[in-house]
Amino acid sequence: MIENNILAISNAMFKNKKDWTKVTDEQKEQFFFIFNRYFSKKYLEKSSKLNSLKTSKSFGLDLWFEFMKNQPYPQWFWSKSKKSTTSDFDDKTIFELRKKYDLKNEELEFLFKHHKEEIIEEIEYLNKTKK
Repeated sequence: MIENNILAISNAMFKNKKDWTKVTDEQKEQFFFIFNRYFSKKYLEKSSKLNSLKTSKSFGLDLWFEFMKNQPYPQWFWSKSKKSTTSDFDDKTIFELRKKYDLKNEELEFLFKHHKEEIIEEIEYLNKTKK
């Protein structure tokens, strides 16, 4: 078993691939969402399919490992999204976000103030999935 943190799992997936056998099913379940979300930056269709399949998260992360097994370290994987502001999004996008998560204006403003990067990431993710 390897350490239970995202860095250790990431290293097993991308760098020390022989360590993948030491990653437990519980760790794969725990970290699937994060990895799948980051893979969606480049492989949106594959990521969406893994989200919609009725397979286990553990199996889903194994599929990503197999897909990446013979590929070099993905430099783009952990890169941050470009900085944006609320004004970069049209009213329709903001309305859809509020509707999807049943948020009041004040709640969304709070989230932008205290969790801006996560909200911007979510908006960008929703926009990608619409295309």
